[in-house]
Amino acid sequence: MTDPTLLPEPVRVWAEKKLGTLTPAHTASPDLSSRGSWRVVRAGDNARFVIKIARSGEGYTRETFAYRHAVAALGAGNAPRLLATFPSHLALLLTDLPGLPLPDLHVKLTALQRIHWRSGALVARLHRAGKPTAADHQDASAALARLADDARPYLDAAEDRLSTVEQKLILLLTDRLRVLGRLPLGFVHGCLESGLVWGPQAHLSLRDFEESRFAPVVVDFARLACGPWVARPRLRNDFFSGYGRALSTDERLALRALTALHAVRTLAADECAPGHRQAVEDARVVLARLHEEVQP
Repeated sequence: MTDPTLLPEPVRVWAEKKLGTLTPAHTASPDLSSRGSWRVVRAGDNARFVIKIARSGEGYTRETFAYRHAVAALGAGNAPRLLATFPSHLALLLTDLPGLPLPDLHVKLTALQRIHWRSGALVARLHRAGKPTAADHQDASAALARLADDARPYLDAAEDRLSTVEQKLILLLTDRLRVLGRLPLGFVHGCLESGLVWGPQAHLSLRDFEESRFAPVVVDFARLACGPWVARPRLRNDFFSGYGRALSTDERLALRALTALHAVRTLAADECAPGHRQAVEDARVVLARLHEEVQP
């Protein structure tokens, strides 16, 4: 997690008033959740907690709403518990559920298949949490149009890394987001690729809800399609088997568009970012598969 020496003093004092004396936790396993998170241990009983500072006010609002109104639908122990908040510093105090995000697991394919089945079932619970309002439906349609608009600046930024054929393909697919019918809405996580965590005692959990909101549920699948499903496409079938239903025709079209958009974002990203080379290779594979799929 983030360097413990960078934890703001007011946040440390607040957390210790809630829990008692805390010390930074040291662990051999990497934690790839998000910036602005600190794992700590309570001196009295060695209980572990996470102190998280949201990167924006919107992220803080989304995450606190998720913990208070949606996370219970996942079932006890399947997500961290929110213990307290410190709004003036955008801070949250959470129980700790350690583990590795799905893309970082090194297990046999059969084990991965079971994990993705369970992931699909867990995500289905989240998507059914709460009822979207009429305003949520309206916002969702506008959000898809905004995503289509996002394609052009990313294409411009990655122009020298894309062929003319690839650029036309991305525009063709993303433009479909403007004309698709109403898609099934639900409470989405927003970043499942890093949010789904496999922990000790074969425990699956979901964390990091800064991007959660009501949206077409298909938006939750794009990062998986550009991540762990690239090298092992059969995991996609296992996930949707656990999810409990297949995607509709319009959802499949939307997923193609969203994966194309995610791929071009990756190609336009900072080349110094951790894991960039593998992400670029995956993006290339995704674009090649999409090109094959849309050929007459």
